Amino acid sequence: MSARPPRRHLLGAGAAAALALGFGSGVRRAARAGEAAAGNPGFVLMDLGAIKRAVRGRGRPVIVHFWASWCGPCLEELPTMERFARDMRARGLDLISLSLDDPARAGERVVRILSQTAPSLTRNIVSVDDPDAFIGAIDPRWEGAIPALFAYDSRGQLRGRLIGEATRRDLDSLASRLVRPGSK
Repeated sequence: MSARPPRRHLLGAGAAAALALGFGSGVRRAARAGEAAAGNPGFVLMDLGAIKRAVRGRGRPVIVHFWASWCGPCLEELPTMERFARDMRARGLDLISLSLDDPARAGERVVRILSQTAPSLTRNIVSVDDPDAFIGAIDPRWEGAIPALFAYDSRGQLRGRLIGEATRRDLDSLASRLVRPGSK
């Protein structure tokens, strides 16, 4: 049996580079400096701790959505995610959208894409020091491919996942693990 490569290599060249190079503490400092100079950048940087607090501290079920502006399937899926997030909010299910883009280089692009394509989605960009540890902490079975969705119940327990492109039917099936059809 051959040794498994580090997870970040399974993300693909673009994702591996973005996670490995784009989300280190230097980029966070640069992004914060840019925020201070330019005012509000229109997005929020979220590290693993913030993501865990958001999932566990809600008291409501939540689906965490990972995407990136350089991911073609992610961009194609954004309008569906937009409608899904709006529909599910009324049923008591939140969706946290997290971009894997480099905030220093692509933060404005992320904000522009979401403003035009999916204005209801949260404007968060992931901030990661160690991509392998981050991926494993989200879900040990996840290899880092995107788009990816992780469904958590109201206590913050992982109840399901969708890796790769998702249809509305797939999304509704994932949501059904968390809320009953038509529930408010």
